[in-house]
Amino acid sequence: MVPGLIALALAGNALGCNYTFAGGGGLPSHIETVYIPPIENRTSQFALTESFTDRLLEAVRRNLGVQLAAEAEADATIVAELSRYTDSALNFQGVEDVGAAVFQRRVSIVAQVQIIDRSKNEVIWSGTGVSGDGEYSPADPAGESTGQDVALDNLVQKIVDGAQSQW
Repeated sequence: MVPGLIALALAGNALGCNYTFAGGGGLPSHIETVYIPPIENRTSQFALTESFTDRLLEAVRRNLGVQLAAEAEADATIVAELSRYTDSALNFQGVEDVGAAVFQRRVSIVAQVQIIDRSKNEVIWSGTGVSGDGEYSPADPAGESTGQDVALDNLVQKIVDGAQSQW
């Protein structure tokens, strides 16, 4: 182990830190499995639900070092809700007799997320208004879906980063 990490670990123990790193993932060591109930989607973009769910499931397994489990067997529950979606012009220029030429757009997706430790029945991380942004060119044939993909990736990464930052 790197000397600096040893010192950091000893300092954490001396300060009475109750949690340790679990498999490099960053959740408390007793959390090895998680359950993710169906994602609530309060936006008008209903197709986002499946894509967000798939990305969140993969990121939880890969980055938080836990396995997915049925609700009854899980150590923790991750509850998420997609709460807002916007697609706005980011870079544009007024054009006489046409209105405006839009060169770049931004998709923003906002979620509310909680990670609940089931053994203690307490919220161990809460992200209120976690947002992911993705920019795209209106000239791109994939258009808005490109922005959605980038925004969802950024959103999921912020959720993982937030969960890891607690430990």
